[in-house]
Amino acid sequence: MSLEPSTRRVNQRHDVDIPGTVQTKSAVREVRIQNISVGGLYIKDDFEYENKQIITVTFSIPHLDKDITVDSIVRWIERGNDSIEGIGVQFVGLKAKEVWALTRYLSSIQSMDV
Repeated sequence: MSLEPSTRRVNQRHDVDIPGTVQTKSAVREVRIQNISVGGLYIKDDFEYENKQIITVTFSIPHLDKDITVDSIVRWIERGNDSIEGIGVQFVGLKAKEVWALTRYLSSIQSMDV
């Protein structure tokens, strides 16, 4: 099966278990980030997100002395039995230092998987 260019994933995702928060216009949620790439991440959460919704995600990683707080757009929603199970988001405006730190972090966890 071939994905359309607009839906094809560019960056490799890495499995993680990172605590984070998501801020929407109406709520702040404590969430678990289950996989991550330089371009986005997957959040396990049952909140009623909407496709293309803009949210703010905050999380921390080694190699960076402060939290990453980045606007993100909901690209897809994983649905289970009558409820949302999680969302895939794309980062919007990740800063250069955050990209550098995230790249180092992903390289370090990739080498641990080998």
